[in-house]
Amino acid sequence: MPGWIKNPPPVSMQLSPNEWSVFMRAIALACLIIMFVSPQAAADSGRLIEAKPASDAPAGAIAWRILYETSDKDGRPTQSTALLIAPNTPAPPGGRPVVAWAHGTTGIAEECAPSLGPHAFSSIPGLMQMLRDGWVVVATDYPGLGTSGPHAYLVGNAAGYAVLDSVRAARRVPRVGAGSRFAVWGLSQGAHAALFTGQVAGRYAPDLQLAGVVAAAPPTNLASNLGGDVNPSVRTMLTALATASWSKVYNISLATIAKPAGQRVIGRLAQTCGSEDPALRTKIQVLRLRRQLGNTDLSRIEPWRKLLAVNSAGHSPAGAPLFVAQGGGDKVVSPNVTRQFADDACRRGEKITFVELPGVVHADTAKASANQASSWMKDRFAGIPAKTTCRGH
Repeated sequence: MPGWIKNPPPVSMQLSPNEWSVFMRAIALACLIIMFVSPQAAADSGRLIEAKPASDAPAGAIAWRILYETSDKDGRPTQSTALLIAPNTPAPPGGRPVVAWAHGTTGIAEECAPSLGPHAFSSIPGLMQMLRDGWVVVATDYPGLGTSGPHAYLVGNAAGYAVLDSVRAARRVPRVGAGSRFAVWGLSQGAHAALFTGQVAGRYAPDLQLAGVVAAAPPTNLASNLGGDVNPSVRTMLTALATASWSKVYNISLATIAKPAGQRVIGRLAQTCGSEDPALRTKIQVLRLRRQLGNTDLSRIEPWRKLLAVNSAGHSPAGAPLFVAQGGGDKVVSPNVTRQFADDACRRGEKITFVELPGVVHADTAKASANQASSWMKDRFAGIPAKTTCRGH
């Protein structure tokens, strides 16, 4: 009804011109608030739904498998599971520091959640040292892994929200003693999540205090990471996971990149749990998909090109000091792409510590840099100003 604002109010509520102007500005402001409502206002973010004690907790620790509420990329309520571990000792006044661990690629099917597997605790690098340091560790599975899907694979904002809400949920579990100060540490897909956690933390979770962001082998520029000197089989597997996920998350037809036979292979690979490096039982499917896709380049096809850009890290500052580790022997995430990200961060004036690990392969990057990362986080929790490896910027 475009003409309604021209009609005067009833006689019983006649307003002066000034009062009418104020009234209309209030209406306009209310409309803007509704249109641009923040994700945290659209969901009870970090609400603890369930916490089940874990009988297989490491020695000297207490642990839970938790279910909590978070937000999807558009701010709509969704749920995620996580593993929560804390020292089995009284928490200090003010609460314990928290490390939010973000895992690497395990697949995009519901059953691929790390917390459901037999190596849930041992897959977290440096866990025992973090517990000895008196820290709480919370390891999200991300929505769609351990809960109903779809899993938003490499969808930056959604991953960041899931990490932040895992910290909020951890603070609501009795006996944990988690404080509001935290760091995020991730490997591969989880390093991508860590970078986006930093980017969205200030507006999404102002109740938390981000001390630092640690990213091991982070896929930063997704278009470049899916090309270049990446192993062709790995590239095909990552393309299958990303397109299978995004076709559902963004409602895009796979017909834009693959014929029916290729779409069926993508569907089968999407039901496979494992790392970025395909297991033997899936390699035949990967080879079939490579033949189907040929030289398909997502960065040249819309809307995939736009989504690759939107979900690449570095569009805004990390929100806290950065520690980035990259293995020189990585064939999943190109070292050259990570070096460029570090250079760009320096140009943006961010405080970044960039560590290159000669000969280290992708899967070992977090483990190989764990001691350095742990020491770096300890300094951030202690309030020691972060140094930078930037030169000439």
